[in-house]
Amino acid sequence: MRFLDFLAQNTIQTKVEGISITMPHPANFALHKLIILQRKRDPEKVLKDKESAIKILKALIEKGEQDFIRDIFSSMPQKWQKKVEKGIEKFAEKEILGVFMQIKQK
Repeated sequence: MRFLDFLAQNTIQTKVEGISITMPHPANFALHKLIILQRKRDPEKVLKDKESAIKILKALIEKGEQDFIRDIFSSMPQKWQKKVEKGIEKFAEKEILGVFMQIKQK
């Protein structure tokens, strides 16, 4: 449950077929995926979560939202940050890891 609270910290609103929907901000969603994928045992689900998290984070970086990603990442408990970093390092995503490492250099 503690990881689910993280999804509710930053939300966005959208309309789908005339219905207003509140959902996690994509950055929170992607970081959440990187935290929980290490707990999964099914390799297919791990790969699916990893791919979706990486795609979302890359898209946010391309939109210039790395500061927002860094803010969310730095607000996470250190244990969670380590899980995210481990997931990113494991999949050799240097561009995304660079966004997180800028926090540690400050």
